[in-house]
Amino acid sequence: MMKNSSPSEKEPHAGSKRETFAKVIPIFLQYKWMLIAATTTYIMFNMIGLVMPWMLKIAIDRILPNSDYLLFWILCGLMAIIYLARFLLRYVAMYMVDYTGVRIVVDMRQKVFKHLQSLSLRFYQEYRTGKLISNMISDVALVNMLIRTVTQFSEQFFQLLLISVLLFFINWQMALIIFLTMPLHFLNFRYFQKVVRKDFMHVQEKTSEISATLSETLMGVKIVKSFAREHGESLRFFKTLRPIVELQMKVTVDGILQVSCSDILTVFTYLLTIGFGIRYVQDGSVTIGEFVAFYSYVGLLLQPISIISSLSLTLSQGLVGASRIMNILNTIPEIKEVEHPVQPQSLVGRIEFDNVTFTYKKDAAVPTISNFTLDVKPGEKVALVGPSGSGKSTVTNLLLRFYDVTGGAIRVDGIDVRRMGLEAYRKQIGVVLQEPFLFSGTIRENIAYAKPDATMDEIIHAAELANVAEFVYGMPNGYDTVLGENGATLSGGQKQRLAIARAVLKNPSILILDEATSALDTLSEALVQQALDRLMEGKTTIIIAHRLSTVQNADKIIVIDAGKMVQKGTHEELMAQNGVYKDLYEKQKKMAKGDLS
Repeated sequence: MMKNSSPSEKEPHAGSKRETFAKVIPIFLQYKWMLIAATTTYIMFNMIGLVMPWMLKIAIDRILPNSDYLLFWILCGLMAIIYLARFLLRYVAMYMVDYTGVRIVVDMRQKVFKHLQSLSLRFYQEYRTGKLISNMISDVALVNMLIRTVTQFSEQFFQLLLISVLLFFINWQMALIIFLTMPLHFLNFRYFQKVVRKDFMHVQEKTSEISATLSETLMGVKIVKSFAREHGESLRFFKTLRPIVELQMKVTVDGILQVSCSDILTVFTYLLTIGFGIRYVQDGSVTIGEFVAFYSYVGLLLQPISIISSLSLTLSQGLVGASRIMNILNTIPEIKEVEHPVQPQSLVGRIEFDNVTFTYKKDAAVPTISNFTLDVKPGEKVALVGPSGSGKSTVTNLLLRFYDVTGGAIRVDGIDVRRMGLEAYRKQIGVVLQEPFLFSGTIRENIAYAKPDATMDEIIHAAELANVAEFVYGMPNGYDTVLGENGATLSGGQKQRLAIARAVLKNPSILILDEATSALDTLSEALVQQALDRLMEGKTTIIIAHRLSTVQNADKIIVIDAGKMVQKGTHEELMAQNGVYKDLYEKQKKMAKGDLS
């Protein structure tokens, strides 16, 4: 489950069955005509199957006593036609249901993925990645199961009604007696459906936790191995598996009990039918043919009841999956666009922070950023420095509009960023992080991620500016060399230069450098810094740095402490003052010399 979730972006509980149905109705409405067509075809298939008992009645009451072989052959011909039609209807119905299911799975995963892209960073910080993967894969598959189950429910329910009419038509007294047992079947279904749904919700929650643990462990496999924690992680994973075994067995046992109770009720119903049928045949109320037809229809009546009872487990599973998916789809994006946003095609690059206040938690006693005011001119290079946790990265996250300010405003080229179209605005900003992320495609594809329609010449030019060409031609397939997950085959400096090449190709108006060289060795840092100098040329640049030696040439240095701007000036101006900057600089200088006293 999520921790410290915001009111708008959190994982709601499953809720009651009525609430769940209310959530999943929109799913059905999107595919209503396909579902209606599939259900109607199945109903026609079952209706034709109900002809057989009536044929038996005719055979026993008319053909046998009168030796009417002409009528017998006519019935045989009709049955051949009927069952050929049943075969065709079954094929069409199964094809339509399967096609609808596949469409729903594809459309739902696409919809969930698209919605996830609209949610803020706060959501991803509080919701484990493995659980989202479980939602995308297993829960969407359960929605497909729900659609199939609802189709079967509709089909079997209609068959139940039709058989009921036929039973009352044959003999209403016997039908009334049989229907007195129906509430028992319903109570059996109702009780176990409620129990199984609750149990399966717990199973899905545990499955999500297992998925999250697995994803987390695999992503940190290098740390696991470096600390020789393979055995410990295996034990931890086993501990997460144990509870689900007990839960799944409980679901299985409940399912067995439900089927057993249903079988007992079925036998009881058959005995009632036989007992009262013999009596009514003896007193002449029904013919032997009518009794046989009645008994056959009771068997067909109990079949949908049994199917509906057995479907309670899949219905519960489907409702759980659908509920979890709808909870995600109903999560309201924290960052919203105005009705008619400004769509900037290019920016000059003037940035204004106007008395900005921000807090991650609305009930926090102290805001993360407080009364922050800053004016950055176009083409200016501004460095944000300060102790760890002071709020430097939060400032750039607000500029990127990963979060919205709690108070004040951020304006770019005089326009409040909240009035700009998100996609158009973010296309004007380039970001180079301390730990760049690369996709498991080729080098060319990773550079072109910033501009998918870029020509090969543009990609090579960006690579040359970012010093990527220095190592790419030594690769087995050059720019078409396939990288491992997150560039596992590259060094830190090579990955950083690829990220810079991506930003060069994007050619943004505003550039954010978040500790872009802090994790590199001296040689790699020199190559990366050279690439960064080319990238920053003519661009408004915000630099976040812990190592103050890397920002001495900035046009302006902003010192942030506890979310507040405490100093502002050039390196020389700040060193002439007694304050946070001078203290940090002298401390880092001592550490570089090995003097930790």
